[in-house]
Amino acid sequence: MSTAKRQHYVPRCLLKHFCADGQTINVTDLIKKETYQANIMKVAQEKYFYDLDTNKGKISLEDNYSELESKAAPIIDKIVKTESIAWLEDEDFRVLEDFILCQFYRTRKYVNQVKAFLQSNNVPLFELVDSDGNIKKILYCKDVGIDDNVAKVMSYNFLYHVEHDDVVRDAIASMEWLLLKATGKQRFIISDDPTRLNNYMANIEHRQDSTGFDLPHSQIFLPISPKLMLCLNATEMAEEARTKLLKILMRGIPAIIGDAFRCSVTGEACPCPDEHVKQFNEAQMHGAERFIFG
Repeated sequence: MSTAKRQHYVPRCLLKHFCADGQTINVTDLIKKETYQANIMKVAQEKYFYDLDTNKGKISLEDNYSELESKAAPIIDKIVKTESIAWLEDEDFRVLEDFILCQFYRTRKYVNQVKAFLQSNNVPLFELVDSDGNIKKILYCKDVGIDDNVAKVMSYNFLYHVEHDDVVRDAIASMEWLLLKATGKQRFIISDDPTRLNNYMANIEHRQDSTGFDLPHSQIFLPISPKLMLCLNATEMAEEARTKLLKILMRGIPAIIGDAFRCSVTGEACPCPDEHVKQFNEAQMHGAERFIFG
């Protein structure tokens, strides 16, 4: 079991970059409609959030997340310092892929969504097996009291499934990375559910258990500082842009290489004007459970 009481579902290695002094952050409570300042030790966290009661006794996932954060933190720090992703190695990308994927499913909002779903749908939850591995009984929602602990167990079981799903892993690994930089007066904010998955052609059918990461127009956004945001684009989007550009050039028509295309090749930060920063911030507010930071 972890000895840490305060367990963050948005890690401090992200939150600290939205602080003026590395410790104090502006917090907006969307429910109470109030804004105040707080130490990052006290935000986006709950006591023993990752401690679970299971049929194998009490377990904690805090150490697993802490290990992943310890690998991701220096990479994020260097991106913020250099304002570039040109220096990232293959292992750096793999660590950030794991970090981003976990962030989708480790939040209070996701646990609440799972709890609400289980409370309103009588679906199978657990299988009771004998010593030979044969199923003796299947437990459904109505057989189990759906509380916070059960919702967390199911949330982390789903995360384990997604982490080991080849379609999801291949989809994220094949995405092209872009670093966006706020260049005007507007700055990026971050919420208590900061990782956003968008798709501009969401009506396309996809594997039910892939959660949409494998759609051809999927994008993942994660703000990492008031000035910087990571953007992952499905390869199909980049290939379509390259194809259009190639057709223009083959006709002998002069073309201006856009910032996004150029920066996706060089790894330097791509300028993001105020109107786009506002759109990303609106997505953060819309996706938040309760709190906005920064």
